[in-house]
Amino acid sequence: MTRTTLRGAGSTLKAILVCAGFVSLTIVCSRQWAAENQPVHGSTEAALTTIFSPIRAPASKTMGLVQRNFLDLVEVSSAKLQVALVIDGTDSMGTAIDDIRRALHQMIDDLRRYKDVTFQLVVFRDEGSPSGPVSFPLDTPQRSFTADPDALHAAIESIKPESGAPYFPELIDLGISKALTDLGWSKDADTSRWLLIFSNAPPFDEGFDEPASKASRRFATQQLISTAARLDIKLNCVLCPCRDEDKKSYEQTLAKTRQFMSQLSGDTGGLMLDLSYPDIRKALEKAAQTERVTYQPIGQIRREDIDEARRAEAEQRTLLASNRRLQIAILPHMSLDRLSFDPSLEAVQIAAELRHRFRAIPGAELKSPLAIERQAALLQARGVRGEKLLPALASALNVDYVVWGTVSQSQGNTEVKSAIYDKAKSQDIVADFVRSSSGLPVTELTGQLASSLGNKVRSGNVDLRLAAAFSSVQPNSSADARLVNPVSLTVQGRTNLLAGFEELEKALAYAAGSAEAEPLLNQARKSLEQARSEDQQNPLVYLLLANACFNQSQALSHENKVDDSNAALRECAQALSLAYRFRREAKFSYLRREIEADHALLISKDIPAAIEAYEELCRVTPDTPLHTALRAHWMLAGIYSGDWGVARDEKSKPLVDAVKARNHLIQILAHWQDSSEAAFIRRNLRWDEDTGTNRFEQFPRTNETASGKIVGA
Repeated sequence: MTRTTLRGAGSTLKAILVCAGFVSLTIVCSRQWAAENQPVHGSTEAALTTIFSPIRAPASKTMGLVQRNFLDLVEVSSAKLQVALVIDGTDSMGTAIDDIRRALHQMIDDLRRYKDVTFQLVVFRDEGSPSGPVSFPLDTPQRSFTADPDALHAAIESIKPESGAPYFPELIDLGISKALTDLGWSKDADTSRWLLIFSNAPPFDEGFDEPASKASRRFATQQLISTAARLDIKLNCVLCPCRDEDKKSYEQTLAKTRQFMSQLSGDTGGLMLDLSYPDIRKALEKAAQTERVTYQPIGQIRREDIDEARRAEAEQRTLLASNRRLQIAILPHMSLDRLSFDPSLEAVQIAAELRHRFRAIPGAELKSPLAIERQAALLQARGVRGEKLLPALASALNVDYVVWGTVSQSQGNTEVKSAIYDKAKSQDIVADFVRSSSGLPVTELTGQLASSLGNKVRSGNVDLRLAAAFSSVQPNSSADARLVNPVSLTVQGRTNLLAGFEELEKALAYAAGSAEAEPLLNQARKSLEQARSEDQQNPLVYLLLANACFNQSQALSHENKVDDSNAALRECAQALSLAYRFRREAKFSYLRREIEADHALLISKDIPAAIEAYEELCRVTPDTPLHTALRAHWMLAGIYSGDWGVARDEKSKPLVDAVKARNHLIQILAHWQDSSEAAFIRRNLRWDEDTGTNRFEQFPRTNETASGKIVGA
């Protein structure tokens, strides 16, 4: 997993184990190249180490290019794939050739996770080059394709950039033609055929012929396209950057190079990657910073598997059945005309505290504060204001109920008014208010409010579905304790804990390493450290702090700030150890069990004990919130995939189980389809909605490195 996620106050260290990034057969790359996180030197290397990797490919469009189009291309290819690398060997390509050498093994490993792939190599230069206009450095019988990565790497190592004088245009047309006609291409129906062309210069203009320098255009663009179409070969082009001394010539001919490559790729069903655009280079170089991981094959997941998991829960009428789930959004308790989501505000902290409490309702799922904030901003931008915002938000968020009210101060006391609104009726079901006093401290205010609202729902007979859910909160149960007990025993501890909780939830809604998440993580850690100083035996504070530190460490790792990342991991270990020490102070059993599971996994490295605890938390009961069960499935998917160092530990390695990992992924996709975990699974397993199955069958292990650095405090 590349980031960790928090789905509630008790969900710490929810690393994207991959499962989709969140991570037996460990894919061991040739010479361990993919496992070594070597620095990326240039954009061509960045391109080759990301374009065929679901976990590393940029997620968004850049200059009109969808990076994952390259994944689409390989995914729709046949079971066998032949790739001929056609490389410009002139001196302006020196840096790009070095990039290709460094990236080669990573590219091969990425492609091999998909296909049975073989390679050939063609180098073109200029007529006057010492090595001749075209060479075939990979010496195989009948120029056949090879599956030997070392042979290919040795051939590319042998390429020596040579002068392309007297002109910047080169014999790229001749190189492509030779690759199409002189290589040992397979004619089998189960084989796809590609050229992957690297150059930074165009061919000579059609019709150009200069006998004195022997510079001439050999093959028309349409002739190359026709030959490729006849042989069913896709032409893929990478327009590479050039060295500084060739920049003027590069820019003068760039439009011609771009047009030539675009026509070749577009007319043969291939793709073009244009590295002349700074935005594309920047996106690729950022993507290449994502840590390289190993993978666990988990096989194919079908829509029928997901539907069957849903049917099973519906037939057993469990809390995971769709008709027993409650979708709830809790808004900051302030005027809708001045809605703010600043975690330092009491009105926002009241909402955070109520969200923490309402998760105790059996079957309840609470919308994240960032999802609410984003939808509110969209609606307000469209002119939706005041009381109209409430039903509009409920509809946009697709929730059953909205909880909203106001908070005010009077003579040193805090008064909170709140109501539960029904989406279908667009009106409040129940409403109540509480006021702090000497007998009711602020730390207990929302507990009494939540309990009072629940009592009114049960006795009012106005919403049978909600009444049934509240009726499942039995006296003296963990759910009851979650609903009414204070999150902190001190006023300042409560304030800082809730601010940290809100900041952390918002941070984890962003991708790991994103600019938006960084300040939120920093502030969350600061708020929770302040809460720790105020409430020194509160296991919830330590659990949230451990989560904040772990995620901060991951973000710092993305930025290659190794020392800072390791320091954050040490703080994470210390906080988790203290959460374990004070776990019996928790008022509800599932939180204690979750702390024990995380401690067993990360601190004591007792994997069987961690599995036992997470398996227990998977079983949804009225005392186990849905978000806790989600996280337990998520952690088990990672453990059974060999993440968290399980696959590397000889003692724990037999616990890796692809079937069990797949089953936990199916449970997440079936019952938490709108969660960030499910989105991560779909993205990294390359879910195809049209076919109802995953295109990529490898689950990445994203926490191997971090887990190895966590040592018990």
